[in-house]
Amino acid sequence: MMCSAVATFTSMRVRWLVLGLLLVGLLVPAVMITAARVLQLDDGRAIRLVAFTPYATFLYALALFLALVALAASRRFWRRASGLLVLFVLPLLVLHLAWASGPYVGQVPEAGGETFTVMTANLSFGDADPAQVVELAAVNRVDAMVLSEITPDALTRMNDAGLPRVLPHSAGEAAPGVSGTMVFTADEISTVTRLDTGFNGYVMTISTDDFGTVELAAVHPHPPMDDAAIWKRDHEIIRAHVARTTASEARIIAGDFNATPDHAVLHELEDLGFRNGTKVANSHWQPTWPAAGEMSVLGVAVPSMLQIDHVLAAGRARVVNTESVTIRGTDHRAVVATLARPWFLTGQEPDS
Repeated sequence: MMCSAVATFTSMRVRWLVLGLLLVGLLVPAVMITAARVLQLDDGRAIRLVAFTPYATFLYALALFLALVALAASRRFWRRASGLLVLFVLPLLVLHLAWASGPYVGQVPEAGGETFTVMTANLSFGDADPAQVVELAAVNRVDAMVLSEITPDALTRMNDAGLPRVLPHSAGEAAPGVSGTMVFTADEISTVTRLDTGFNGYVMTISTDDFGTVELAAVHPHPPMDDAAIWKRDHEIIRAHVARTTASEARIIAGDFNATPDHAVLHELEDLGFRNGTKVANSHWQPTWPAAGEMSVLGVAVPSMLQIDHVLAAGRARVVNTESVTIRGTDHRAVVATLARPWFLTGQEPDS
């Protein structure tokens, strides 16, 4: 009897120890992510941690499940401890669900009249399949295409694949490595201004017959490495420039932002009226980096995890649909966004 009781007690202690270790393993990284998201520190490691905010939701959900199991199975001290843990985890889970709800809730604006389609893609040192890039632009009837990391060789190969027939107008400059940024459009471009960001960026005006005047900012800020000073400076340059320009009927920022919807730099653009396309269009979770299968860890393919490529819109236009698309040869998924003019922005009531 004594041996049986000792064995039972030991078994219970082992189970509680395993449960405790599991909860610690779930809650420590989750709380670190939450703290980084709330504090929005300038440190590069904290900024990169913010990018994983959506994944803390799953950590908290699993921790809450385990805490509820412990609450139902325990007595006295452990029951009270489990109850306190539930009270600790539940508000944090609700907070993260609220943060993640943007692309899932709200009503998508109804399209009114003509549309304007924007595509943005990072070509990964110019290695993306040129024929597929041109084909995507043609199939989706893209009006403006923003390309990051476009090299002179990539530009030549896309021209050979028929890019000038699909999008005959262009601005920006191809460059070796990662600093090339270009925009290709179906309509004429004017008043091009270069942004003094690390990887180059441009703001331009596109004059369309049906959609009016479009101001497009093509951006590619530096990634948040080390102390992230360059990353922060690049975003400040972008924000300062778009804050000064308000004349165009539609205003768009597109490119590889090296930032997710949870970063303060995107919140600050929202404060200026720029809405993230995936949120407005209720496009759900559309991570763009790394492109699924393009990276591996210990031989295991890494799925797409972070949403860092965006199309933001302000003015008399709203994004009504977005789609992320895999392009061979690049570690980023492209984003194709369709903008329209909802009736409440045009002043014309929809037909009954």
